[in-house]
Amino acid sequence: MADLKKNSSEKFKERKHFARNKDRRRSLEKKEITGAKSRAAAALCVNAIEQGQSLSTSIPYFTKDLDDRDRALVMEIVFGTLRHRRLLSTTVNSLLDYSINQKFNIARALIICAIYQIVFMRAPDHAIVSSTVGACSLCHCSSFKNLVNAVLRRFLREGSHLCHDANICVEQSFPDWLYKKLEEDYREDAKDILIKSNQHAPMFLRVETNKISREKYLEELKKAEIEATAVELTDSCIKLEEAVNVERLPLFKEGMVAVQDLAAQMTAPLLDLKPGMRVIDCCAAPGGKSAHILSIEPTTDLTVCDIDETRLESAKKELSRLNDNATYKVADMSDEATIIEGEFDRILVDAPCSGTGVIRRHPDIKWLRRKGDVDKLVQTSSKILDKAFNSLKKGGILVFSTCSILKDENIRQAEAFLKRHPDASYLPFDFKGNLVETYQRLPGEDDADGFFYTRFIKN
Repeated sequence: MADLKKNSSEKFKERKHFARNKDRRRSLEKKEITGAKSRAAAALCVNAIEQGQSLSTSIPYFTKDLDDRDRALVMEIVFGTLRHRRLLSTTVNSLLDYSINQKFNIARALIICAIYQIVFMRAPDHAIVSSTVGACSLCHCSSFKNLVNAVLRRFLREGSHLCHDANICVEQSFPDWLYKKLEEDYREDAKDILIKSNQHAPMFLRVETNKISREKYLEELKKAEIEATAVELTDSCIKLEEAVNVERLPLFKEGMVAVQDLAAQMTAPLLDLKPGMRVIDCCAAPGGKSAHILSIEPTTDLTVCDIDETRLESAKKELSRLNDNATYKVADMSDEATIIEGEFDRILVDAPCSGTGVIRRHPDIKWLRRKGDVDKLVQTSSKILDKAFNSLKKGGILVFSTCSILKDENIRQAEAFLKRHPDASYLPFDFKGNLVETYQRLPGEDDADGFFYTRFIKN
C-alpha cells in the first residue's frame, strides 16, 4: 500500500512538472511569435520605404495589430535602420555571395534590420537571430530562412563589425546627390550636417500659454514624474529629457499643450499678430503653426488652408483638440485658378519643401527624395508665394518658412521673390538677439530641427 501511495505521488509530481514545462514552452513560443511579429513588421516597413512608401503610412499599416510596446520596438528598429541604411547595406553586401532576387528583397530587409539591432540595440544576439528567422514565414519568404540564418550567424562569428567606408555618403548613409548639394551650399559644414541629421531628435512641447503658463505646466510635468526644462528662446517651449507617449502628458487631452519642435515654434511669432487681424495659413497641415497663431492671439480671424481634404483634416483634428476655432478651406495655392476672397493682414507660407531639415525625425526623406524633386518644389513654392502676396494688404506681413536647409528652396527663393515683386521688401526681425532679414537654422542648432525663416512687407 505504501509503494502504491509512493508511485501515485511520483506520478502526480511528474504530471505537475510536465504541465509546468508545457506552460513554459507555451510562454516561450508566445514570446517567440511576438518577437517574430515585431521583426516582420519592421522589415516590411523598411521594404515599403524602399518601394517608395512613407513612414507616416507604412508604420501605422504594418503595426496595427501590435500592442504599444511592440509598436515602439518596431519604430526603434525602422528609424534606426533607415538612419544607417546605406552603411548596413554595404555590410550585408560583404556577407552575401550573390544578390537576393528582387522578388524577395524583404529577406534582405530582415537581415539589414537584424544587423542594426545587433550593433545598436541592447538585445541578446541569439534572440535577434531566432526571431528574425521566424519572421521569414510572416514575410512570405520562408525559402530564405536558411540564408537569413547563415548570414546573421556569419556576421556574429566574424565579430559583428560594420563595413566602414571612407566615402562619407556610405559612412553617414546619405544619397550622393544630397550630399553634393549640401557641400555646394555649406562647404566644410556639410559633413557635420550629415552627422547631426542622423542623431535622435529630442521631444519639444509647446504650451498653450493663453490657457496655462509654462511655469504651471512644468509643475504638472513634475507631478507626472516627467523631467523637463524650459527653453528660453520662446515663452512657450519645453524640452523633455526623454520622449514619452502623448497619453502620459498631463492635460494633453484638455488641449493645454502640443508636441512641436522648437524650430517650428519660432515661426508664428514672426507674424507680429494684433487683435482681430485677418490671417491665412496657406499650407497648414498638420496644423501646429495654425494652433500657435491662435494661442498667441485668440481673437485672430484665421483661415486654415491646404491642398486636399485629407491633409486639412489633420489640421482640423489638432485645432479641435486644442479647442480652437478657424475657417477651413481646401485650396491649391500654387494654382492660378484658385480664388482667395478678400485681403489679409498677415499671411503664413510654410512652403512645401524637401524636408531636409527634419531628417532626424523623418529618416525616410533620405531615401524617398530625388534630386529632381527640389526643382519642382521650388517652382511650387514660388507660385504659392506669388498667390499669397497678391492677397496681402498694403502694409501687411508675409512670413515665409520651410523645414529645408537647401539654399535653392530658401534664400535663393526669397531673393527671386523680391525681384518679381518690387512692392515687397524684407522686414527685419530679432532672432536670438540679432536683427536679421533671413535666418537659416541647421539641424541640431539649439537641439532643434533645420529651418528657414524670413518675412516680407507689402509697401
